[in-house]
Amino acid sequence: MKPIKKILRGLILITATLLFLILYENFSHDKQITSPTAGRNLNESPYTIGWSVYNSDFEFFYAMQEGVLDRANELGMRVITHNQKSSTPEIIAGVSDLIAQGIDALVISPFNPEVMPIVSSMTQNAGIPLVIVDVGTGDSLYDAFIISDNFGGGVLAAEYALKLLEDNNITSKNAAIIKVEETSVYARRRGDAFKRVMNDRGYNIVSEITADSREDLGYQAMKDILSSYGDDLAVVFSENDRMALGAAKALNEADKTGKIMLIGFDGDPAAIDAIKSGLMQGTIAQHPHEMGALGAETAYNLLTGQHIRFDDWVNKMMLVEVNLIDSNGNPTPLVP
Repeated sequence: MKPIKKILRGLILITATLLFLILYENFSHDKQITSPTAGRNLNESPYTIGWSVYNSDFEFFYAMQEGVLDRANELGMRVITHNQKSSTPEIIAGVSDLIAQGIDALVISPFNPEVMPIVSSMTQNAGIPLVIVDVGTGDSLYDAFIISDNFGGGVLAAEYALKLLEDNNITSKNAAIIKVEETSVYARRRGDAFKRVMNDRGYNIVSEITADSREDLGYQAMKDILSSYGDDLAVVFSENDRMALGAAKALNEADKTGKIMLIGFDGDPAAIDAIKSGLMQGTIAQHPHEMGALGAETAYNLLTGQHIRFDDWVNKMMLVEVNLIDSNGNPTPLVP
């Protein structure tokens, strides 16, 4: 299956690249590419930023979009939005359209980070700043990258899992991880951290299944894990809440709810509801509204020449803290 997945990913990237070349050729014939901010007085009319989002139909990214819009409004900026709808070709087409509309900066949360070098080339040719929020950079050139503390969140999930196992007298030493897509390299750090802590405490990660951030695949992944380890499994960590909700359904059908601990990541409202109803035991909450707001603010600071404060200057990275939502559905200040 892995060679087939790699071939499909390659075909998608080739398609995206060809689409970029076609759009870029048409665009360059229609107008000369210059910086939209060239010659502009910073005290003049508001800036216009483009916002391209992974998929605004998802709760997490909808909240992120609201953060972009709210902060941009506070700063007097106009926002043109674009929904990628979880489509790689749509990233290229949408960004091309945003640039054609004369945006002053691009803020993007990419569905597929592997095409970010193409997006970066487009913004550089247009002479506008590029701010990436969440998911990944694809080793592209950018002006700022805003991301949650994914590794720290994975550590937090593991430490909470260990507490749950002790509190519930669960003796199995086996754990499993349901993983996001391979292209979400930063989100995969959650599972890496979880695995490291659990291994250090004597637990075995007996299964790691990729479910591509989809609830239906999370459901199937959990069923597959149960078929092999259902009678000897302590905890499952899902690298995001959408997959965790599918896993919760499979656990419930197998009468394993509360017998096998389930922890997610994101803090989606649907996951918090599942926790309160006992279908999940916790999640690590990100703060997508804050991330989106920081994306808009960073774009504004870049446009106005203000100081940017990075947590990692080499990678131009800004980290947003995460926190635990416990088994009662309440946020807790517990830190790794």
